[in-house]
This record gives sequence, C-alpha cells and structure tokens, in this order.
Amino acid sequence: MPDTATERALILGACLALAAGLANAQMYKWVDEKGTTHYSESPPPDDAKTKVKPTKVEPKVIPPSSSSAYKEGQEKWKSQEAEFRKRQMDRGQRDRAEGEDKAKRAHECENQRSRLASLQNTARFYRDNPDGTRSYMTEAERDAAIARTRDNIKEICD
Repeated sequence: MPDTATERALILGACLALAAGLANAQMYKWVDEKGTTHYSESPPPDDAKTKVKPTKVEPKVIPPSSSSAYKEGQEKWKSQEAEFRKRQMDRGQRDRAEGEDKAKRAHECENQRSRLASLQNTARFYRDNPDGTRSYMTEAERDAAIARTRDNIKEICD
C-alpha cells in the first residue's frame, strides 16, 4: 500500500492532468443556413454556409460560492453518515436477536421431539413425586401427553 506522500503526489498529478485537459478543450458554436445551432469541438467546415461567424465557447468552472455552503454540505454529509451507521448497528442487533431466537426455538424443538420419541417408545412412563416415590402414567395420560407434545412441536418447529 502506498504511503500518504505517494498518494498525494498521484492525486495532484491526476488533478493537473484533468486541469490541462479542460484548459485545452475548445467548443465552437455556429448556426447553419437552416437555422440549426451546432456545437462541436472542431470549427465548422469551410464549405459550410453559416449565418453567424463561428464563436469559440469557453467552458466555465464555477468555484464554490462561499465556505458556509461547504460547511453546510459537510455537516449534512456527517449527519447522513451518522444516520447510516446507526441503521447498520440497529440492523446488526436485530439480526443477532433473530439468530438467538432461532437457536432457542431449534433447541426447544429438539427437546420436544426427544420427549415425543420417549413417550412413544417407552412402555411405562413415570414421574418422580416430591416425596421421592414414582407415579406411573396411565395409558390415557400418556396419550394426552403425546398429543400435547405433538401440538408443541407444530407450534415451535413449524
């Protein structure tokens, strides 16, 4: 990567080349016998019948009117840049939150699928009671748990 002195020299050279090109650019304007106005970089042909003597048109370079306009433009640019950066940060935070939510839903979906597989594949399903004893599910309770788990899977996974 070139250093700043080299970059400045390249930019200065490009500006000088552009200025030289503008200084040498010539425009000619003339009106033909039909009344059509022509503009070109070369003078009209000698055999062309013109109503008006061809005139050389000099391009005008208009400098900025005042430094206050420049400052206003710079302030506008800075505010637009700040708004853009804020939108980028908001979008990044929203994307991260959506990604975390998707990960949580995927984990809960896997848990529900695992529970459904356990309920369907285990003949006797039990729960531990607070007093340390086990209570086994009846067939109706097991079918109800399977139905609830399937509903949960439809809601979470789809």
